[in-house]
Amino acid sequence: MDGDILMSKILKYKNEMFLFILVVITYLIITKIFFSKTTIFYDLNNTYDVLLDTDTGVLFNLNVFAISQDNSKHILFSAIISIFAYPIYLFCTSIANPGTTDFNSAYGFGLICLQIITSAMSITLVFNHIKKIKMQRLTLILLTMIMIFSFPQLFMTLNVERFIYSQFSLIFFIVIANKMKGKNSYLVELAAIPLFGITISNIYLYFFNMIFEFKLKIGKMLKHLITFILMAYICVVSTKSYESFMNLGNVIQYDTKFISGEPILEKIAMIIERLLYSVFYFPGASIKKGLFLQNGEVATIPVILTLLALCFCVLSVIENSEKRVPKLCMGIIIFNLTLHGIVGYNLVNSSIMAINFSFAVIILLAYFTKALRKNEKNMYNIFLSLLLVTIVISNVNGFIEILNIGIKSYPV
Repeated sequence: MDGDILMSKILKYKNEMFLFILVVITYLIITKIFFSKTTIFYDLNNTYDVLLDTDTGVLFNLNVFAISQDNSKHILFSAIISIFAYPIYLFCTSIANPGTTDFNSAYGFGLICLQIITSAMSITLVFNHIKKIKMQRLTLILLTMIMIFSFPQLFMTLNVERFIYSQFSLIFFIVIANKMKGKNSYLVELAAIPLFGITISNIYLYFFNMIFEFKLKIGKMLKHLITFILMAYICVVSTKSYESFMNLGNVIQYDTKFISGEPILEKIAMIIERLLYSVFYFPGASIKKGLFLQNGEVATIPVILTLLALCFCVLSVIENSEKRVPKLCMGIIIFNLTLHGIVGYNLVNSSIMAINFSFAVIILLAYFTKALRKNEKNMYNIFLSLLLVTIVISNVNGFIEILNIGIKSYPV
């Protein structure tokens, strides 16, 4: 009987398992290409902010994944990720041997493998949700491929950073919140702990969901909020992260220097060129003083395709306004546009922030198909095909550029 149940589960989720394995293999192949030639995705020889303003060098050298505590914006990051990264660290320490096995190479590869698994889980969760929407099989395949090969998914999977874990916490929360909709369940509060702990600003999604769930029922909102605060308090204290939490105000004050103060019209242009463009495409970038940073240069056709996709996202929310997931996804997009666009936090190098809402765009593009007639669905598939082809071309060229920089400046 148990065997029959197991087999039925395997058959039920066979597409998800196949996709997960396919994504892992694909990303491992790409990793191998870079890993044999450069350390640019994990070890930058104590040089920081090299690659599109990421914290790769900082995080790897301080080892916040296994043995050191992260900063106040990522209060529980080290505590959560070390559950998986610390065994990798111990294993790499045990096999490291001067002359045969370099510790940094082994550990860097181990961390990237952990990120590949995390990224594959995120993609699989998105696939599992959107496949339930009535759409053509070709549309489902195209949307999944777009997510796999989009700039933020590729870059943050292969580059040792926090972002891929942040993305997973957002997607996981949406899955739990959708399953628990209308059930008054405290599992939602539990799922919100990684939101709060991995990237503290992501806790906005918990409040969005609470508003959608309880509307003006203040009593229920307070009951759940108090429960969440108690859970968060226990996690912070039990992991001895309270000093980091108490320093949050100083970190926020320090980060104000990253807020762009350009006029609003100039900001709008930067939002399109530096943030929205990177939802799919490799950002325009150039080397300045040894750092590979955004320069705002974009190609016309990809810009048009990106803006069209975002228009479809807006229409998708309008057509599916009664559903929880589209509303949460649009909330994610609006929050990121507000924080990085209107407020201007790290707007100059905001391409790396696209990972926090690119998956929401994919989900909304899937929901958009529900409002299309048969002939319109065929046209939509043509649009998605064009989007996918241009994404692949853009990112192949961009990652070749990173590879060349890595071979020149950070060879193995």
